[in-house]
Amino acid sequence: MERVAGDFFLDDIPSGHDLYVMASVLHDWDDHHAQRILERCAAAMPPHGRLLLFEGVVRGPNEPDTFKNLDLHMAVLLGGRERSADEWDDLLTASGFRLGRILPTPGLAWIEAYATR
Repeated sequence: MERVAGDFFLDDIPSGHDLYVMASVLHDWDDHHAQRILERCAAAMPPHGRLLLFEGVVRGPNEPDTFKNLDLHMAVLLGGRERSADEWDDLLTASGFRLGRILPTPGLAWIEAYATR
């Protein structure tokens, strides 16, 4: 395992690893910037690479959900957003990934995706 700090937009993403993990990163960003981060990760990954995200997943309409409140918070403070399962699927697909599964937990969900190149 190697933990790497850096700037997603400027620094090289370490390449060739089997698994890339990000926790509570993408909700800080709007779709354009989140897609750019994911595209850079996809470009660094081998064809069999796997991505594991720990992020919130917004529930459907009329369902109580803490992430709906956090969505407003993220939009106001950082320009970011929380995303529904369909929005995660769209964002990952647009970025060079295939959504594998979303595993809900009492907090953040585990979002597993695979590189499509």
